Amino acid sequence: MKLPICVIDAQTNTLCRKCKQLYRDGKISDIDIEISKIIIDASKSNKNLKNISFYSSYELSDVVMIITRKQDVDILSSSEIVDKIKQNTHKEVRFLEKTNDPRKLIESLLDPVPIVNLSTLYIPPHSDKEYKIEIGKQFKDKLPIPEEVIVQTVTSVLGTEAYIEFV
Repeated sequence: MKLPICVIDAQTNTLCRKCKQLYRDGKISDIDIEISKIIIDASKSNKNLKNISFYSSYELSDVVMIITRKQDVDILSSSEIVDKIKQNTHKEVRFLEKTNDPRKLIESLLDPVPIVNLSTLYIPPHSDKEYKIEIGKQFKDKLPIPEEVIVQTVTSVLGTEAYIEFV
């Protein structure tokens, strides 16, 4: 089982020196710790959880995004785990495949809405970049999650600004 914190830390409800440092550095958050504990709890009755990889999570305004492997989504999206996360955070839960490929990330966020185009724009003078996500106008009211949440998630996960344009 791969978690953002040590399995022992999730079981004992205390952080080891290494995990405390990751927490101080902002590499793990309270929501990562909370979800790790929920998964450890659920693994006592669900042996399929022993082989999952939960990398990190992002808590947005009204959604918790959980980053995991594609093959682990079915296991982690069990009602027991999702209900417990919803109960603790009072937010919706979405799963994303761990990837550094912006197109894959955005496609998984927008599924089933198709992307018309994804452009990387380089902004002078320091060559900062941002992603321009183009979506057909006919899908403006059919996005699976709000536009702001999509942009916020792409920015958080990839560390690059993004915006959506309806074409």
